[in-house]
Amino acid sequence: MPETEAHSDDHWGPTRRPRGRLRDLTPEQLALADDLHTRALALRAASEDGLSIREAVHLAAVQLGLEAPSAEGES
Repeated sequence: MPETEAHSDDHWGPTRRPRGRLRDLTPEQLALADDLHTRALALRAASEDGLSIREAVHLAAVQLGLEAPSAEGES
């Protein structure tokens, strides 16, 4: 159900930190993950269209030079 997926996006916020595999990351990887998380949250908060978490993380990764922009949505 798309509504459930969208609703689950709303539970990702500044007070929730991902767990699990983060214990295996190097300090540099943790810093990069924090930068990505912080930038994605800021993009989502500033979005007039209500970016999903996935969209915000993708855009943050592009801005940080970690991911190439996608051609999706371009004409």
